[in-house]
Amino acid sequence: MPVRTVGIKFCAGVAAALIATALAGCGGFGGPKKDAAPTDPNAYPATYRTQIATFLRQSLTSRADFRGALISPPMLMPVGDNQRYIVCVQFHGNGQVKDKVAIYFAGMIAQFIDSTPAQCGSAAYTPFTELAAALPPG
Repeated sequence: MPVRTVGIKFCAGVAAALIATALAGCGGFGGPKKDAAPTDPNAYPATYRTQIATFLRQSLTSRADFRGALISPPMLMPVGDNQRYIVCVQFHGNGQVKDKVAIYFAGMIAQFIDSTPAQCGSAAYTPFTELAAALPPG
């Protein structure tokens, strides 16, 4: 009899240990981290000039678009129901003026679209020298 009692106690102990391990594992994996800082949707886009130059280097096809480009500093403005940083960009290629706006979320470009006068009408433009330096070969 003593051998059988030891076997039952051993099995019960192993089962209890497995249940405790499983319950401990559920609390530590896959859930949100409590100490992680939330993402700030309005983080200042500190490297906005480089980000936009890199983006445009990949998307512009006309060399004329790279000449005479202007850029504004980031401005916190209403975008839909929220406030977001925007950066206005103006191109003077092929005798046309093209006005674009980069809309930022958490310090990164979320959209690059045609701008409206409300967004960029009063922008303080400066020469976009980083874009001229990114002029594609040809």
